[in-house]
Amino acid sequence: MNFREDQIANLRNFGYTEVEARFLYLVATHSGYFTVRQFLDFANAKSGKRNARLVEKLFGLGHASAQRYRRRSLVYHLCSRQVFAAIGKDHLRNRRHHELRHIKSRLLALDYILTHPEDDYFETAEAKRRYFVQTFKVNETVFSPSVDHGNGITFAEGFPLCVAPSSPDHLPVVTFTYVDAEHRDLDPYIAYLRAYRPLFRQLPSFQFLYISTAASLQKEAAEIFSLLVEGKGLMDLKRYFDLETKWDREQYGLVTEQDAIFLSEARKRYTGRSIDTLYYLWKRNQLPKDLQIEVAQTSIATQKILFRTITLRGQEAIFGDSTKNWGDGWQIRGCSRAASPRRSLLEPTQGLQKPADA
Repeated sequence: MNFREDQIANLRNFGYTEVEARFLYLVATHSGYFTVRQFLDFANAKSGKRNARLVEKLFGLGHASAQRYRRRSLVYHLCSRQVFAAIGKDHLRNRRHHELRHIKSRLLALDYILTHPEDDYFETAEAKRRYFVQTFKVNETVFSPSVDHGNGITFAEGFPLCVAPSSPDHLPVVTFTYVDAEHRDLDPYIAYLRAYRPLFRQLPSFQFLYISTAASLQKEAAEIFSLLVEGKGLMDLKRYFDLETKWDREQYGLVTEQDAIFLSEARKRYTGRSIDTLYYLWKRNQLPKDLQIEVAQTSIATQKILFRTITLRGQEAIFGDSTKNWGDGWQIRGCSRAASPRRSLLEPTQGLQKPADA
């Protein structure tokens, strides 16, 4: 992770320590939301005075609000425009309030960054776009609305994107991530892959990480990636659907012994709701064009792609089965409109109230 020392100094001018300033820089840039555990992990400290002092400063200066989802479990939101302006990122929407799904995604993204500090993460959507255009000569139409590319790639989801270390003789390895904080279904994931595929196909190599807090959908996510992005396994999928259709129709005489063996293995390989949906569409001749077998593989023959799944502990214990969004209920501490670096930390913190837009 890289830090702008002048911007860290700006945060320290508010009264934050070096460690606090660096942590808040990461939160503001990549998440907007954080938990005490994340701060303690970053600071390599135990719960106690360290986190209590940080929270006191945040509320004393009006830089954060907080919401309780379960007993003794708080999520903090860095919401003061002053903090974002201090690091030259007052245009970021991380300081805005978001829905619960987005908050979970932001926290899990921050968990990933904190556990992989060795990589160089892009901090803005514009920095990401500029990198691909300048380094890989990606056509800029990929990032603009068009008939072929829809709304274009905007990086609006804010998933971590970094460049992994490489040898001097090779181009840097770009690492894309998809953060699935709820692991309920893969429809948003499939939409993401389809949206980013025009960019993927213009890169000589990259790795893709599917990040979640449970392994339940990881196998299915890997198979969908192979089909949609790499174009691998489409012929096997066609054969599986064809044999499954014959089996459903009790046309056993059309299934050879080798077919039966293949079908048994394919049923273990192709699992999950997404595959069931594709099979439903296949039987009605409505399979999407990008999954029709007749469509030739368009990925570069020499393209090197690595897909990996990562399971993180995440912040599930904080939310439980709560479905409330930010601001639902009374457990909110507000951001001050007039916080100042010179404001005394001895002044009383604000009471519980609806947060103002600072």
